[in-house]
Amino acid sequence: MFNDLTLTVHYIPELDVLIFLLPKVGVALFVGTLVGIEREYRGKLAGIKTNALICAASALFTAVSLLMSEYESSNPVISADVTRIVAQIVSGIGFIGAGAIFKSSSKVQGLTTAAVIWTVSALGILIGFGIFLSTILITIGLIFFLSLTSYIEKRFFKNRSSKSSGASGPGTLD
Repeated sequence: MFNDLTLTVHYIPELDVLIFLLPKVGVALFVGTLVGIEREYRGKLAGIKTNALICAASALFTAVSLLMSEYESSNPVISADVTRIVAQIVSGIGFIGAGAIFKSSSKVQGLTTAAVIWTVSALGILIGFGIFLSTILITIGLIFFLSLTSYIEKRFFKNRSSKSSGASGPGTLD
């Protein structure tokens, strides 16, 4: 019964794997660091290391899923679906983002931090697929957007921010 089932194992040399993964992880660390610098500058809890590692891990998981699809045999029973791993990244990051959201007294904090974590993960997924230029341009746009909205909030909504954030120093949860 199982004698007709032959599994073909494809081998990718480790140097080729390294050449495939290293640029993706490097760009992801760079992109995550850029976003992390902006968040660190604003005194948010999820700063440089957090954003860089989330972006790098998302890129690495995505790139590894692409490698796994290369290992796929000619047998249709055995397959590696790249989208399944990406879906699990989204779920896992949702869990991490939920941990960044806190409710204290009558206010909810950390929604922006959770959204940034989710966005940085999406950037990592793009990098994992090898989409570098678009990701870097989106990152620049994200940093510009975060900076602009922070300026607008401070300039035009001073009363709201002073009431809602008791501690405006380092380590705030926005």
